[in-house]
Amino acid sequence: VRSIKNNIAFYIICILLTLLTSMLIVAAVSTGHTLTKVVADFVDEYKAEDAEFVTYNPISDADIEKLEQDYDIILAYGRYKDITTTEEGYGDSVIRIFPMPEKLNLCEVRDGKQPESGEAMITQNFVDCHDIKVGDVVKLGALSYRISAFATKADYIYMLQELSGYRDNEKFALMIVGEADYEKIDAEEIGYYSIRYNKDNEKEVREKLNNDYVIASYLAATTNTRISMPVNEGEAVINMAMMFAPVMFIIVIALIVMVLGRRIKNEQYLLGTFLALGFSKKQIVKHYMRFGLLPGIVGSVFGVLCAIPFTKFLSYFFIEFDYEKLTYTNRYNAAAIVIALVLPSVLYCLAIAWQAARLLKKSPVELIRNTGKDSRTIGVMKNSHAKTAAKLKVRSVIGHPGRSIVTVIGVCIAAFCILTGLIMKDSLDDLMDNGLTSSVKYEYLYRLNYLGEGEPEQGEALFQNSYEVEGSTVQLSAQGIDENSDYFPDKTEDGKRLDMDKYYLTSAAAETYGVKAGDEFSFCNIADLKEHKVTISGVVTDNTHCYLYSSRDNITELAGVAKGTYNCIVSDKKLELPKDEIASETTMTVAADTMNDLMGPMDAIIIIFEIFGIVLGVFILYLIINMIAAENRTGISVMKVLGFSKREIAARVLNVNHVLVCIGFVLSIPIAYCFVKIGYADTIENYGMLLAPVITAKSLIIGFLLTWLTYEISLFLQKRKISGIDMVEALKENNRNE
Repeated sequence: VRSIKNNIAFYIICILLTLLTSMLIVAAVSTGHTLTKVVADFVDEYKAEDAEFVTYNPISDADIEKLEQDYDIILAYGRYKDITTTEEGYGDSVIRIFPMPEKLNLCEVRDGKQPESGEAMITQNFVDCHDIKVGDVVKLGALSYRISAFATKADYIYMLQELSGYRDNEKFALMIVGEADYEKIDAEEIGYYSIRYNKDNEKEVREKLNNDYVIASYLAATTNTRISMPVNEGEAVINMAMMFAPVMFIIVIALIVMVLGRRIKNEQYLLGTFLALGFSKKQIVKHYMRFGLLPGIVGSVFGVLCAIPFTKFLSYFFIEFDYEKLTYTNRYNAAAIVIALVLPSVLYCLAIAWQAARLLKKSPVELIRNTGKDSRTIGVMKNSHAKTAAKLKVRSVIGHPGRSIVTVIGVCIAAFCILTGLIMKDSLDDLMDNGLTSSVKYEYLYRLNYLGEGEPEQGEALFQNSYEVEGSTVQLSAQGIDENSDYFPDKTEDGKRLDMDKYYLTSAAAETYGVKAGDEFSFCNIADLKEHKVTISGVVTDNTHCYLYSSRDNITELAGVAKGTYNCIVSDKKLELPKDEIASETTMTVAADTMNDLMGPMDAIIIIFEIFGIVLGVFILYLIINMIAAENRTGISVMKVLGFSKREIAARVLNVNHVLVCIGFVLSIPIAYCFVKIGYADTIENYGMLLAPVITAKSLIIGFLLTWLTYEISLFLQKRKISGIDMVEALKENNRNE
């Protein structure tokens, strides 16, 4: 008890560090499992599609029924109509209206009932932005519906108006109405088929559909961001947690273990006293192991308890921001809890037991006299004419390599957290300031429901076809373009002119698929799964699209259609085309407020990283400086006897790690950069853009200043300890050595 009271600050810091690391690993892993389970259960319960597709030849109801029986699938025809409303309070919002689904992509109904005549269900994120309640009447031009309930549709968990667009809760919503009300809506209808496989026969079914009905487009759920983003996000969080949390957990615990071991070593005279009093070595080891149980058990238990609300916060953060409203229950990972509860105490006790067992090999007299001290510092700068203060600092750093390594690692951890947040901020600021780089220069893309030949009367012809790449959930879009096009790139990122007889990837595609210029690239047709191989001649700058560029003749040949064919028309202005010829219309512009809405929560994540880095840095550096002060108690006492002031003592004993702080900060820069780069690897898959880590000189300066601030705070807290060291410590040490 006396030892704990005398070192209360040390034990409090150990407990807090154990608490933080235990909380982090339990909360991060539990959040990932919660997200995975919530989305998986929702997708299964409400029968989300495995894919949606469009065919050039329609599939009759009788054919649908026969296909379901022959291939054990669920096949449904889906349709919707978009209404753009300019009603006051809604802005230029797009309301996508579906008839009530019956077979696939069902709806979770909340706070009400399914719609009757004149009623509609609506997605909740939109109504939260516009203060709409169940029972309110929503006007859409000449139409009006009373809201009967809130709903989430299984194929719109991540609410995107366009798959190539971005989420905007204020300006996009779904409505689900009855069949009769749907038929009354006078608006262009978009139709498609949804399919769910009950057994592993996807390839066989797709070949059948393509042979009989000619697949125009096929979008698997794994490449449909509205479904894949929520499905994958839980795994992404777990992967990030398994990459970050265990490393932090092991490093912090290793630091504490090392400090505990050195503390036992510095008090070895007490072990000699116990031996002299007749205690067995086993009893002494057991006694000292209890010192490791205190920070281990208390820190772990409180860490797991704190992980419960922290898991709720993280789950709420991800689900409420990224997804349409879902009903969920938090889940806690048992393995992470067991590891967090058991591992710290076990490691602390083993470290103390190992150090104590090593020391107990000495005789009681050697232990009491504290002989065998580290003498590596004696010869350092022995013949140097440098000032005494400089010699002491150099000897403290070089003569204690283990302690110096621990210090560098501690600073590196703190600086890593601080720089990670700053690099993320730089990346997002660069995105907002410079915008998304795109290789396309058109504003409107019209996908046709037929195959045209030659050149269209308006706009520019484009043949577009989608492919799958093995090992990736991101779909590749092949762009067959004409030479000297007004709307597509003519140079690679290194300035070389495009040769339309060759094939080129966008930078987003090259990064996503791990392909570079000169590589052979393999991909499969979405319709018949036939494999194609081409050689990539260069990379085009574009961080928003996974495109393969070549001539229209090359791309049509890959698709197996006649040369000169086109299925899309592009233009920089809106075209008046016959509605019955248009399968879909896509606008390429992304509004600034949409990007701000998308990136808003990243600010909170960045702030968390900064705070966590500073707090963790203060704790770790305090622990290390505390260790330095404890190991130099005799030296400090001697300096007091010699009349040194508190400031002079601090300069010689505590302020010795300035160069180590600089080394730790420098080492943290590439580590933080690589960590952010790995974290951004799935942004093209989940958000439709490839974020690249950016770090500026300003952030490096701010990061260094914040790291130095944590160091100075730790020094300030530790300087009080000098006053508590009595001048008689030198006499006590001298008596033990006599």
